[in-house]
Amino acid sequence: MLGSVIMFDKESFTNIVTITFSALIICEILNVYSEVHKINYKMVISSIFTFIIYFMSIALFKNYFDTSYITWPFLFKVLAIVIASWAPLHICKIIYECIDPSEH
Repeated sequence: MLGSVIMFDKESFTNIVTITFSALIICEILNVYSEVHKINYKMVISSIFTFIIYFMSIALFKNYFDTSYITWPFLFKVLAIVIASWAPLHICKIIYECIDPSEH
């Protein structure tokens, strides 16, 4: 959140909330898929259900989310935050697994 406030200080508060909430949802789903060893259909269905609830919350809570702001630059800002928050830990995990592989 702090990184998004620093990066996008000229944005309105609702735009920052929209960006960070979107990045949070995507990061959490990526964290789940980073930690599991085998993906099954229940996980995929729950991820789809999560995205449905995410889009419904944006549609229902228009006071908190600026839906007119959801454009290509918005997607790039969300992607930048997701990469900055998820990728370093995921890369460290991959390096750790290469150095010290598990036995299962």
